[in-house]
Amino acid sequence: MLRCITITLHGLKRNTYMNAIQTFFFDDLDIRGRYIRLDSEWQTWLSNRHYTASAGELMGQCAAFIALVGIDVKHLGNFSLQMRGTSIVHTLFVQCHLHADHITMRGMIDAPTLTSPAQIAEALHDGDLALTLFNASTRTDYQSIVPIEGNAPSDIFAHYLTQSVQQPVILRLTATEQSLTGLLIEKMPNTDLKDDDGWNRIGHLVASMSNDELSSWTLPQLQLRLFHEETVSRFEPVAVQYHCPKNHARMTEVIKSLGREECLSILAEHGKIIITDDVCGFDYVFSEADVNSIFEKMH
Repeated sequence: MLRCITITLHGLKRNTYMNAIQTFFFDDLDIRGRYIRLDSEWQTWLSNRHYTASAGELMGQCAAFIALVGIDVKHLGNFSLQMRGTSIVHTLFVQCHLHADHITMRGMIDAPTLTSPAQIAEALHDGDLALTLFNASTRTDYQSIVPIEGNAPSDIFAHYLTQSVQQPVILRLTATEQSLTGLLIEKMPNTDLKDDDGWNRIGHLVASMSNDELSSWTLPQLQLRLFHEETVSRFEPVAVQYHCPKNHARMTEVIKSLGREECLSILAEHGKIIITDDVCGFDYVFSEADVNSIFEKMH
């Protein structure tokens, strides 16, 4: 459950708001906002992946969106996005796992020819985006296809959310090699009753912010520079971590599924078996001794 906190802007430590997602509320306007920023966790995510800058930008924006929406999911589980059917982006997958007090994320992109930001729009229009919610309590999946309406991830996801909740939203997403940042502003049912110009005013303020400013400002800085004339309540930040550990047990099951004869055939030709986990970026190497040990333990 979110707990409202009062924070003094003077003397804030910058790291307080890194690698976290935070909900805030315009008290006098009945408008809700969410802000996410990952820096060191995002850098760890990208390390040794060798993505082009534009591929990392696209994946980062998708990851920011998934977290901004996923934190509102009532049942703990997994919330994921997958891009399908595009010639430029072979695979894009991002997932957030919802825990009681924090979020863990993982994902990957396979888009070696995505070398220009201008190609992102082309890649999006060439495929579709599937959102999947796994409800841990019922062990069921719910999937929806995100319509491609817009030339950037922020436009596409904002249109999707507006259609889903039947209320306007404002969405800004940015990702560099150093950080990913997202800002989601949601109009509530009583917004116009509180202030008939409030929604337009907040929209103009957000539109005045450049992507570089969004990428560099913390939420307190954003509040101070854009919303200093508004009354804003901020809730406790929720930590977001990149979490994609090695899973040797799963890879052992893959070896078993191949069968001993098939494994020995691969070993005879290549000298070793390499299984690549594209999502987490790990290679698992099995020698003949490893394979023999696995199958001997089955008897």
